[in-house]
Amino acid sequence: MADMRNLWWSAGRMAFSVGEEGDWRNGRWSDSLHRSATLLEPVWPKDYTGGPFTFALPTIALLLYAGPLDNEPERVPVEDIVTALAPRRAEGPSLEDTIREGLAERHHDLDDDSRLSALVRWLTVYHEPVSHSASGWDLPAMDQTPGGSLLDSGARWVHHSCTHHYLRSGAA
Repeated sequence: MADMRNLWWSAGRMAFSVGEEGDWRNGRWSDSLHRSATLLEPVWPKDYTGGPFTFALPTIALLLYAGPLDNEPERVPVEDIVTALAPRRAEGPSLEDTIREGLAERHHDLDDDSRLSALVRWLTVYHEPVSHSASGWDLPAMDQTPGGSLLDSGARWVHHSCTHHYLRSGAA
């Protein structure tokens, strides 16, 4: 139960304003966070406090928020979300490019000091692979990161977890 509270607490902390008071973008961002947390609830790890799953919530939320405007976040099929988060081949835009383009269409300046811009910068900066603690001890598998951006790490985790939970089990 505490794990679910942490998931929803994180979603609540990210429910910051992304536009002017009463702007439609605030509602879409809130709906995107709610849908993200709802999708993650059944697959959220119960025994870990850190790892790539912690980046899943903002990754899905940004994908849904930046998605086509004719798709309401709560109506986007799980299959479409999982497909969008699949590892990319050389052709086609990356997840980061897709999100950046969608945010630009919504008139977000990712170079400003807004909380949304800070979130995108934090998720898209490159990180070296991490497999050991600062003292040299091996980290548990769930705490290791393969390197790359946190957005990519979160997307890989969501793709794997949601494929197994929703698509292979027929829960969608």
